[in-house]
Parts: sequence; structure tokens; C-alpha cells
Amino acid sequence: MLKSFPAKVLLLGEYTILNGSRALALPYEDLKGEWSFEEIDHEARESSQKSLKNFLEKSSSGSIDREKLREDLLRGMWFKSSIPQGYGLGSSGAVIAAIFENYGKPSGHLEDHKRELAQLEDFFHGASSGLDPLVSHLQRPLLIHHFQNIEVLQEMPPLKNFFLLNTKRPRQTGPLVSIYQEKLKDPQFKQGCVDVLTKEVNFAIEAVIKNDETNLSHHLWHISKLQWDFFPEMIPTKERALWTKGIETGDYILKLCGAGGGGFILGHSQKYNLEEMKSLLGTDDLRGFK
Repeated sequence: MLKSFPAKVLLLGEYTILNGSRALALPYEDLKGEWSFEEIDHEARESSQKSLKNFLEKSSSGSIDREKLREDLLRGMWFKSSIPQGYGLGSSGAVIAAIFENYGKPSGHLEDHKRELAQLEDFFHGASSGLDPLVSHLQRPLLIHHFQNIEVLQEMPPLKNFFLLNTKRPRQTGPLVSIYQEKLKDPQFKQGCVDVLTKEVNFAIEAVIKNDETNLSHHLWHISKLQWDFFPEMIPTKERALWTKGIETGDYILKLCGAGGGGFILGHSQKYNLEEMKSLLGTDDLRGFK
């Protein structure tokens, strides 16, 4: 019960993972959740308890000790979390990872874990890949070659030049994925964007893992430009001027973090540290990586 469960950041692979690119998902320890019996933050506690009781009532998964979870909820247990909801950082994934850790009946196989976690998270999302709770449960970076081939990396890649920009706008993933899938019906979109973007994402992931900052910046610039040209609906209006300035100057790069449309935007700069980026972007609401 003392263990905490981190948020998840999809560093690279948003959307293109649906077309066969690799993806890189990471635990983000600065935001996390944990079980609590503290009688604090009445509103958050009530909301968590209501959600968990609803989960128990409606979830059909048989892979957890439901009676034990029900008893602990009756004793006042809730999930205290600093992970914002609707920001693409795996807020529900952390809850599911915590349920699985303390009430699950896990097998010893990674693919079984993923399947069981996906079934549990279906309650929140309708259909889950299981990746968000798997990152939070394992607390290791995952290199996703495809949905059935996941490699657990034993060390975090170097991320000191990345940052997260808070748009302060929650969003829903489903409608944005639907827009992307509709775009895929256009052969020009697939050839001009998806095929090229898939290659750039794979190259960027390789550069992250090898700590090759020069090539990483090059590929991130192309990813940012392709997303600007082909995914305007996913880029919040307020951040568009900052986005294009990064493309034009090369001082920094902004790209989608997950589905886009709000939540956090992922940034990268070889030239400026986090404090300098706050001044350059005119906001204190940036978060770095350790």
C-alpha cells in the first residue's frame, strides 16, 4: 500500500503506432498516485471513492480480489493522485496499476499482464491497449515495436533536453483518434504524412536510445513540421504561434504528447535549459525530465 504509481508519457509514436511505427512510453515520476486512508481533500476523496465503487459494480474482470478491494473501500480507502485527468498522462492507468498490484492475481508473463491490465482499464476507456497501466505497473520505459511485441528497457534514456508544456486544457482521446482515422482514408494523407512520419518517429526513437542529440533534433524538427502541416486540429490554438516559432528558429521544437488537442505538449531544446525555456515561451508552467 506504500507504493506509488507514476504517470506515463508517450514520448514518441503518437498516432503512427496505429500504422506500424515503434513507440516509446516512459514513467513520469513527478506526477503519481497512491492508496490513502487520509481524511483530507474531501472533494478528491469522494470523487475517487465514487469512481472506484462504480468500477467494482460495473467492471466484469475476474482477475482481481474484488471482495478485498470492496472491504478496503468501506474502510475509507481512496486513490490520491497528482496526475491530471484528461491530459494524456495515464491518470486511469495509474489507478489500474495500483488495483492490479494490490488486488490482482498476476501471472508471470508480460503479455498476460498487459491483457489483464487492458481488461481492467476497459472500464474507463471502453477499449484499452493496456500500455498506460503497464508503464505505471512496471515503472520502466517500454519500447513498443508493435502492440504484441513490447520490450522493457532497464534504464531510462537521457531526457534532460525534453520538457512538458501545460496547455491547461483537458481533452478526450477518442474524438481525435477518429479524426486521424478519417484522414487515413485519403491516399495523399497517407503517402505525404503517415509514411514519412512513421520513418521519422522510428529514427527519433533510435536517436533517443543512443543519446544522439544531433540526429534527434533533426528528426524532431521534421515530426513537428509534419504535425503542423497535417494535424492542425490536434494543436491547441493558444500554442500555435509558439509551435511555428520553434519550427522557424530551431531554438526549440514542440510536438504532440499523446493525442494532442490539449493536455501537455512535448518540447525539446538543445540550446536552452528549463528556466530559460520558461522565459522564452512566456510561461512558468513547464515541467522537466530527470
